[in-house]
Amino acid sequence: GAFIEIADGDVPQAFTHFTYRQTKRKMMVCDLQGVFQEASPPLFQFTDPVIHYASSRGRTNVFGRTDRGRKGVNNFFKTHECSDLCRALNRR
Repeated sequence: GAFIEIADGDVPQAFTHFTYRQTKRKMMVCDLQGVFQEASPPLFQFTDPVIHYASSRGRTNVFGRTDRGRKGVNNFFKTHECSDLCRALNRR
């Protein structure tokens, strides 16, 4: 495979998009905050995740009060721009 350049900021965004694809567009893990550790291998430790669940039955707050459902998913994609890492993780 080809080598891609990965910026620290690309990882949380790409992970959020990846979780959306892997759950068949039903959920996404987002609002990731954490610490990057330059270990071997490099490591992100994420805390306080938010899960948005796009319920087909209109259920709300399935994953707590920060779960904004379809609205939260749509808000993520209003500002998300796929990086090379994101495209690599989300290939079909």
